[in-house]
Amino acid sequence: MKRLLALVCAAAAVVSLAGCGQNGAAQPEELPEGANLPLVEEADPQRAVEEIYQSVEIRDVQAADDQTLLEKFFIDPAQLESYVVWYTSGLYGIADVFILQPPSDSDAQDLAILREQLEQVRLNISREVENYDIYNAYQIVQEAPVFEQGGYLIMLMVEDTDAARQIIDQYIPK
Repeated sequence: MKRLLALVCAAAAVVSLAGCGQNGAAQPEELPEGANLPLVEEADPQRAVEEIYQSVEIRDVQAADDQTLLEKFFIDPAQLESYVVWYTSGLYGIADVFILQPPSDSDAQDLAILREQLEQVRLNISREVENYDIYNAYQIVQEAPVFEQGGYLIMLMVEDTDAARQIIDQYIPK
């Protein structure tokens, strides 16, 4: 019986490795250079943020919880369907990403209010960093884009917003 179980496990391992590359990891599909085709059919903001932060070298990155979102950024999480917010303290530079999903029944006025809240976050952070501009933080905050995509309101306060935007395009279909 033990031999049969070992044989079945070995066969399963061989089958699972058959579709993998040389190092045993599944190989991603190659996209033409410059292509922003979505990698997912359904939005995956968590994966988008994880991908953005793979190239961020700033220490002190934290994921916001409900309390942080409310007390630090003055955005009520009860007014959102979901959110993914990663932020930094500013001591080592700025790399903040906000991906907010308003409720599906939100109207234009609700979206305008949420956009205004993100603009206020940007203004507050700008005031915090204007007198101690570490690693170009002030300019990053000033140039942070706020945009809507795939039912989400997004703000990117990272040094390379073009690369971050490409990642957003891949994980949050338009």
